[in-house]
Amino acid sequence: MKKSEELEDLIFSFKSLPGISQKLAEKIAVFLINQDDAYIENFIDVLKQAKNQVHFCSKCNNICNNEICDICENTERDSSKLCIVSTSEDLDKIEETNSYNGKYYVLNGEINVKSKSSIDKKILTKLMDILRLNNIKEVILATNWTPNGEATAYFLKKIINEISEKTSIYRLAVGLPINSALNYADNETLSQAIKNKTKY
Repeated sequence: MKKSEELEDLIFSFKSLPGISQKLAEKIAVFLINQDDAYIENFIDVLKQAKNQVHFCSKCNNICNNEICDICENTERDSSKLCIVSTSEDLDKIEETNSYNGKYYVLNGEINVKSKSSIDKKILTKLMDILRLNNIKEVILATNWTPNGEATAYFLKKIINEISEKTSIYRLAVGLPINSALNYADNETLSQAIKNKTKY
């Protein structure tokens, strides 16, 4: 049976979200269609509130409620260390381990090997400014151990070396298998990967 145009549009909207397959998009769309008006109105209100209240930190791009996130504002953290992650979820995962006391920089994406798309130019420019203007002694490249994450790490390594040869560059090490995503690692595995980071 042919679906209505409106339902097809709704399915297409959900399918455009990261990690949502055609089947899952259809499931979500049908679920929402079956809800009453009060549920839908509340769902829309929550989405609007999140859109209006949640921001990206002006320094590191982490998701937060203020212009600058709590981590960037924390003067007790070691500002000579910078951990570069792909997403805010990866940042949160590392924070859960209590193994790292430096600052972060969130890329909000990785190089896509298949489509050959690169990192957002504004995000990359801001990272380069941070490396030039701050006394960064150590950088941890905490991108995923996937083709995209590896390509991103290699690309960033070249940029960092061009800006400062004195900056030590590390890659997460023990416990993270090839083709693994950071946010799926358990805390102990990730903690060991941070502690046993290797020179990159």
